[in-house]
Amino acid sequence: MKVSALARKLIESAALQGRDALHEHEAYALLAKAGLAVPQSVFVPAGGPLPCPGSIEAIPGDRVVVKVVCPEIPHKTEAGGVAVVEKSHRAVCEALESMDRTLRQRVPAIADRVAGFLVCEFIPCPRTLGSELFVGMRWTREFGYVMAAGLGGLDTEELAHRFQPGHDVKIACAHLTDPRDFLEMFSSTFTYLKLSGRDREGKKLLSDDELERVFGFFLALASAVGSGQNRRWIKEFEVNPFYISHGRAVAVDALCTLQEITAPRHLPMDWSKMERLLQPETITIVGVSARGINVGRTILRNLLRDGFGPSKMRVVRPDAETIDGVECVGDVAELPWKADLMVVAVSAPRVPEVMDDITSCEAAHSVILIPGGMGETEMGKEADEKTRAILARGKSEGKETPAVVGPNSLGIRSLPGGYDTLFIPETKLPPQPGNVRNVALVCQSGAFMITRMNRLPFLNPLFAISTGNQMHLSSIDFVEHLVQREEIDVVALYVEGFNPLDGLRLASLCRDLTPCKQVIVYKTGKTAEGAQAASSHTASISGDYEACVAVLSEAGALVATSFDEFRAFIMLSSLLASREFSGRRLGTLSNAGFEAVGMADNLDREAGFSLPRFSGRTRERIQLALSEAGIARLINVRNPLDLTPMASDTVHTQCLEAIIEDEDVDAVVMGFVPLTPAMATLPPGVDPSGRDSVLNESSVAQRVPDVFRRHSKPLVTVVDAGELYDPLAEALIAGGVPCLRSADLAMTVFQRFIDVRFANFSRKP
Repeated sequence: MKVSALARKLIESAALQGRDALHEHEAYALLAKAGLAVPQSVFVPAGGPLPCPGSIEAIPGDRVVVKVVCPEIPHKTEAGGVAVVEKSHRAVCEALESMDRTLRQRVPAIADRVAGFLVCEFIPCPRTLGSELFVGMRWTREFGYVMAAGLGGLDTEELAHRFQPGHDVKIACAHLTDPRDFLEMFSSTFTYLKLSGRDREGKKLLSDDELERVFGFFLALASAVGSGQNRRWIKEFEVNPFYISHGRAVAVDALCTLQEITAPRHLPMDWSKMERLLQPETITIVGVSARGINVGRTILRNLLRDGFGPSKMRVVRPDAETIDGVECVGDVAELPWKADLMVVAVSAPRVPEVMDDITSCEAAHSVILIPGGMGETEMGKEADEKTRAILARGKSEGKETPAVVGPNSLGIRSLPGGYDTLFIPETKLPPQPGNVRNVALVCQSGAFMITRMNRLPFLNPLFAISTGNQMHLSSIDFVEHLVQREEIDVVALYVEGFNPLDGLRLASLCRDLTPCKQVIVYKTGKTAEGAQAASSHTASISGDYEACVAVLSEAGALVATSFDEFRAFIMLSSLLASREFSGRRLGTLSNAGFEAVGMADNLDREAGFSLPRFSGRTRERIQLALSEAGIARLINVRNPLDLTPMASDTVHTQCLEAIIEDEDVDAVVMGFVPLTPAMATLPPGVDPSGRDSVLNESSVAQRVPDVFRRHSKPLVTVVDAGELYDPLAEALIAGGVPCLRSADLAMTVFQRFIDVRFANFSRKP
């Protein structure tokens, strides 16, 4: 019998008994079936006869562990549910009676639900750091099964939080890894360092083969859940700890809870509807005011402003013939064509009626639902439920229901489609002035989306999509479509919550992307863990947010942990999309000592980044530039290169070119504090003589982009100064060069960006 077959048998038995968990000895049986080591044990049912002397004597050793069997008491020691006693019938019986009394005193509410007690073999284990291993998996609605492994023991959670992320606990999506791959990930942890004997003591405690067997057990159970079906299966299975004893990982405490697992199969998207949504030939708007300015009227005027032809639009308004030159119809049944896109901008209570008309007449291929509050307020919940029921009924009747965006969507702005349904007046959100178009924004929050657009003036995103509450089309539906478009290099995603298993879909998409494409993710919910963390270690150390960061990062996404990082990642990914990523050796230079020191201080050596010594040829070129400027005696030529405030624009440019051409340098960070009079860094018109201007052809604003265009290596610049120097930063960005406003942020995000891009290029064909 395979492990999965035994699991099914035990789970079915538990269900017949009304249990939501396996007993510990049943979990041991599963582990033993997989060839893993478990203690020999005897189960004593609560209220049943005491164990016979012979069963106790059959357990190896001279001591035994007596422990309570009750899934509702996951932390047995704290409840008084664990005792180590001599291996004798008398001592065991006394321990059982004492433990029953203690539990009734400490946890009286659940004492009557104790299933029994387990008398286990005592497994000796040296109480040293690294001699206990924790491994667990749990079901998440976003990613399916998530697996975690790290240091074990009573202090598992405390140790996990003391280490830097990824240094102790490794988290992975069980559906996207195998035992060998997970072992490779795990090999970077402190736990593996101790287990493998690669620490100073040099004593190997556990083989890689044994670790693979342990990881393989959990992954096999995860894969056995199947897909596209509901079944009672494992909610959580953790062993904490495995004792490392005589070269084996011995499970000495196991917890396995159960639940109904919903594993929906993703229905294939009708991509023709997505194309019509993003590049419509015809648009209809419902909810346009004939007299004043409302949301619908703003959308109509935005469409006209962007040149969408009035003859290809209709307004549903029975009491008007035309509005702003666009013909009106009494209802959707009177439309001259089936609308590629219908924008519904009515109040939430009216949405079911409008959607019923659209579905009954099959009047639209796609719909954007603007109304807010649906699914949130009491009235909104009713409207939401009715709308979902209407769509479901239409499908069951064989009608072609539309692809639906929203509700609570701010709308969509599509440059290829030539339309803008964002209901923000042009005076509040002027058209993007930038020329960088290789980015698509997909955001659940429309407000977040438009503020990012407003703060990234160099960017003119090809698509800006506010998904809202994801009644039908989810954020990941859009990502799946957008990453396939040749003209898009970057998809930047802001997500508040994934639809079931959409996190797994996103990770799969990121893992399979071509190396030149990049997905950036900002996921909210960092602080939700405390409210929902279960009593198990697995849930506590691999909560939803931690799992999201770990799984998506491993898949190749850039996961931003702050709004500033999100903005910086968009800049780097869009402007450096075509750059070569060959390594982690950084060349750095600045005209300020504090920046040069700050760059060195923020070097991520653990990730393999270094500041290599410049080659002899590079040092000669830099020395020549400094000598010609008369400042050679002031500067030590090294990496980081501190040019001092005496260095001119020409010196900066010459040094940059020397460093970027150095074969020992893979990427460059270049900073300049622009307040020095030696450089032309001011906005036009500030200097009466006109010489100190970013428009000066010798200015770094003009010459650095030229160097950047002639070379293929990644470069990021830093302008650490106030608003007066915004035009300098903007000129660099307009020239295609990323420019951030502090050296520490630049070093942090640039290294993370390079790390992800380099890894993607390395592992993908």
